[in-house]
Amino acid sequence: MKLYSARAAARAGTLGTVMTANWRQNPVYEHRAGSLVRLRLGATDTTRFYRLTFDGVEKDGAAGRIIGADGHPLREALPWPTPDAPITVAPGQRLDIAIRMPDTEGSDVVVTYRTAQRIRPLATLRATGSSLGRSLAELSPLPPNDVPDFDPNGLEVVEMVFGWSPDGLKPDNGFCGSLGYTFWSIDRQPWQGDAAKGIAPVADLKLGRPYVLRLRNESPNDHPIHLHGQVFRPLRSNKRTLPSNWTDTIVLNRRETIDIGLVADNPGDWAFHCHVIEHQKTGLAGFVRVS
Repeated sequence: MKLYSARAAARAGTLGTVMTANWRQNPVYEHRAGSLVRLRLGATDTTRFYRLTFDGVEKDGAAGRIIGADGHPLREALPWPTPDAPITVAPGQRLDIAIRMPDTEGSDVVVTYRTAQRIRPLATLRATGSSLGRSLAELSPLPPNDVPDFDPNGLEVVEMVFGWSPDGLKPDNGFCGSLGYTFWSIDRQPWQGDAAKGIAPVADLKLGRPYVLRLRNESPNDHPIHLHGQVFRPLRSNKRTLPSNWTDTIVLNRRETIDIGLVADNPGDWAFHCHVIEHQKTGLAGFVRVS
């Protein structure tokens, strides 16, 4: 259950009190021992960043590999998460995991949520029957999606600022902004509602052209930024090294600037917003026009 408040919306958002997988608390899924399982994880929580490990992998013959993210095969490998270095899946992000089940009936692989204060199981994969003796080495790389690539050098750069909302600006109407106040904006323009009139795009891109979008977070909060209708890949960050995998959602950490590259190949007006719903509903949304 979530009780939204202005205080939470102006910060990291409201965390729910119950965590589920497929709307159940720690469901158990049975799979043949020694078999290969493809596990697709989607973070549909509108606030929580999930720091995940897969406990039981690398025991009793079990093994795991990340094979895709956000609907795309990996261009660059992602490291397997460990208790000391979990993988973070933010609202709106997805992962595809290949798991080789343990050899012994009754052995578990547990998808586990970790923070400094708690370790909580989210879902359990349980081995049943005699081992099939499969191996991750049998897996071929996933075929790439049909996405136009680009040379990142010399491209036009479109700059955007994600951050606070100017004082005195109030939402007009529509689903976004319906909490009744604004705290966030893109380029100092908070989203005024889905039915508001006369709103300009945050970027006006020409169909078929490649671009670099420079996303600057001036706030002390993290924002999973999602672009509808297009795909992009990270190019550089001022704070960390990012794998350049195709995606539609990027976590913009506090005070971070990230360059993303894309080819504007899908015409239309496409929503561009934070996937923390309280941030979106209090101004951190806009749209990109491709024409």
